[in-house]
Amino acid sequence: MTDQIKIIALRRIGRTDPQKLERHSFDFVVNGLSLFEATRAVEFDMCGSLSNPQFEREIARRVNKRTSAMLTSDVPAGGHRVALFVCPECGGFACGAITAHVSRTARGVQWSAFAYENGSDAASQLDLGPFEFEWAAYLSEIERSKVD
Repeated sequence: MTDQIKIIALRRIGRTDPQKLERHSFDFVVNGLSLFEATRAVEFDMCGSLSNPQFEREIARRVNKRTSAMLTSDVPAGGHRVALFVCPECGGFACGAITAHVSRTARGVQWSAFAYENGSDAASQLDLGPFEFEWAAYLSEIERSKVD
């Protein structure tokens, strides 16, 4: 049996100035489980690594193509780490990110080894996954985030 993934709208309200730091991104929901909640990304004051083009078209245009490629077509043999949740201001690892190891499998793609990383300390492994997604359904769902 393969896992099911959906991307759903995620709205982050700024802590000090709601207008300045409001971000509209996406949460990854696997088998009905919000990864934003399960990884405690909310406690780290993060947002999704894919921006919601309905609200943030220019940000989505800049980052979604690259991020969705890292989740799909650019997955190398053996896989790589991909940020799922990031700093709402810079999107960089230095502020902290929730990442997963993304790798191709015979049936599709697998997300495993979830961790909190900040670029300077050792990664903190999270007790989550692994999840394996059937390729066609997975690709279709990730492609929804792209901006034409």
